[in-house]
Amino acid sequence: MARMEITTDELLRCIRITGRLDAAGSMLLDQTVAALPMNGQDMILDLSACHYLSSAGIRSLLKAHKAMHSNQAKLYITGVTADVLHVLEIAGLLRGFNLEPDLEEALKKIRSGKGTKTAPTTFAVSDETWSYHPLSEGDHEGQRITTPRVMSFGELGFAIGYGFLPGTPDKKDTPPDLFAILGNCGGFLPGDPSDDADFRIASDPFRTGMPVLEALCFGHHPSGTLHCPQPGKVAWARLLQVVKTLHREILPGRREILLVISDDNENSPSVTTVLIPDQGLDNGTFLSTPFAQVKFLPGITFRLADRSVKSSLIPLRELLSQLTIDNITGVEPPDPETVFENPTLWVFGPEKFTDSPDKTVKVSTRDGAPFESVKAFLTRLLYTDSSSVIVDPLHGGYSAQTFRVSSFDHEGRKMRPTVLKMAHRDLITRESERCKQFALPFIFNNSAVVLGAEFYGNTGALRYNFVGIGGESSQLKWLTHYYLTTEISFLEPLFDKIFLSILQPWYGQPVTKTILPFKDHDPTFTFFAGIYQIAKETLDIGPEEQSITIPEINHPFLNPYWYLKNEFARRREEQMIYYTGICHGDLNMQNILLDETMNVYLIDFSETKPRSIISDFARLEAIFLIDNAPVETPADWNDYLGFLRHFYEPLRLDVFPEVIYHGRHREKVMKNATLALKMREYALRSAKNDPNPVPYYFALLEWVLPVVCYTSLPLPNKKISMIVSSLLCQKLLDRDSLPD
Repeated sequence: MARMEITTDELLRCIRITGRLDAAGSMLLDQTVAALPMNGQDMILDLSACHYLSSAGIRSLLKAHKAMHSNQAKLYITGVTADVLHVLEIAGLLRGFNLEPDLEEALKKIRSGKGTKTAPTTFAVSDETWSYHPLSEGDHEGQRITTPRVMSFGELGFAIGYGFLPGTPDKKDTPPDLFAILGNCGGFLPGDPSDDADFRIASDPFRTGMPVLEALCFGHHPSGTLHCPQPGKVAWARLLQVVKTLHREILPGRREILLVISDDNENSPSVTTVLIPDQGLDNGTFLSTPFAQVKFLPGITFRLADRSVKSSLIPLRELLSQLTIDNITGVEPPDPETVFENPTLWVFGPEKFTDSPDKTVKVSTRDGAPFESVKAFLTRLLYTDSSSVIVDPLHGGYSAQTFRVSSFDHEGRKMRPTVLKMAHRDLITRESERCKQFALPFIFNNSAVVLGAEFYGNTGALRYNFVGIGGESSQLKWLTHYYLTTEISFLEPLFDKIFLSILQPWYGQPVTKTILPFKDHDPTFTFFAGIYQIAKETLDIGPEEQSITIPEINHPFLNPYWYLKNEFARRREEQMIYYTGICHGDLNMQNILLDETMNVYLIDFSETKPRSIISDFARLEAIFLIDNAPVETPADWNDYLGFLRHFYEPLRLDVFPEVIYHGRHREKVMKNATLALKMREYALRSAKNDPNPVPYYFALLEWVLPVVCYTSLPLPNKKISMIVSSLLCQKLLDRDSLPD
């Protein structure tokens, strides 16, 4: 008894399979497909009664798919059962096949014109008859790029233009390269004669960017194919005569035409792409950029090592699959003396070109200011689900830039607000990884969810989504806003909410471990390797002398930069047992955000990892007491210095000093001091009431010492940071509890 039956409707070009598509059934299917005339018409394979698919059956489906594709037609597979669908999913073929739910839907697709093929057109050139096969999938609109920008291979599609080879150093002062992009392959003829022609293969064309000065982009699908009347050799002169006739008689009104030409020459097979200029074949100009190497037509020839698949039998996609890093032997300008062997030509002739700056995601700024090309490129990569985005700077950080983003879907609807962060590749990589490792498992509902990370050269970008924010009226404000505009009675319960509730999974679960205080809190290991030079230039204090004096203080005191350079280095491997926990690592009021209902959100996780559990609290104390010190005049400076000396007298973490300040900024100083004491309260609580202040002093030094490097702070604050650093270093030097 037959295990599989095949019914063929030749009028509909539909093959219905009943039973098992296994080894025996696959042979029958192969014979049935081969018996159908390959005339460019689509075919339907109905699997609604097929309940089993073997590996042999999969091979038959692929074979039928390739046979249709090579004849510029489509194979539609309909009625796939759950079991067969699962097999196709395992094989990774769901995206490769054209799957439709039933026969009726497949016929609708074919009859709507998406699968219909226009009949070939023939025309005479001298004594030969050539045929042009229009393709319904051809792109009707091209894009003209006239302003410099970074674009991906995928955005360019099939294109010719001027720009620079991806992954090469900045060449602003050198002539641009002539490039040709064919899918995931790009060829480059150097503008600098001392450079070699080269090519790049993109594993992901839409993520491989390159600097483009100007270009003509012809889309992703050819308008048609051009075929020789019979196998043989065709010289460039005759080929150009054929294209002239095609342009005049069949494609009138088309301006620029791009050709992709296969050459099956036994000794030197190749793929060539050339631009036929809009001013005619005898005009050697191309766009507006001069290029000395264009002696014939603007274009590039890719020399190949292997011609295992003949181009006359395969579709363009499969021809381009031969453009691989191990198969391309050379890249050169088109040679007018070339004689092609059995050439097939793919013609790209859009009906019009637009000057639209973005055919993908439109990126603009809130104030209309230009957005740097690399940033715009990364934004387009991160917001592929949007038709347009508007970016608005939030603040300029020390090592990163952050933007509020309003995005709109392809129907014009406003999407959930997100935040975009851009920084060095290493920082973005760390932030993405550590957010997933330390934030999402512990504080997911109050942290930023990284929706994606993209990179271009040394620049990286993150897209942050904030869980819980919804509606067009949602607003995000930094904690800094509330610190500056509200009273301490509002701030104290807000800080309790943040540190005793939301971040309790981090700070409320201390783990005892060995720490290296000198090594873990050395600011020269993170962002501030140049601290000694900056301190010398700013305060005229170098790290050479152990004791220093300044005019405002009569007696000598310990030089904190000497202590950092000498004691930190000498005692770098010293250990102590202390409480550790997951700490943000760079916690400040610019990476804690709140919405209009006072939901709290945390971002910026590049430095997040387990460390001394009091680290984040000391970081914020430095912000309150040093960064925001009110020291506008010499009198302010002296008054504030007196407050600090008293504030840093206690030798235990559980001793909270009385706030003594006699200056004119009492309200601000009281707010700062109260919040700083809050941080010590949280630190003591997280450390299980251990009064040892040494870990806290080190964590303070990590952020007080480098204040001298902050370009945004005035000189008096930098002097204050130096004095407080000296007080802390002296305490560390005097304590017997530190390891020897």
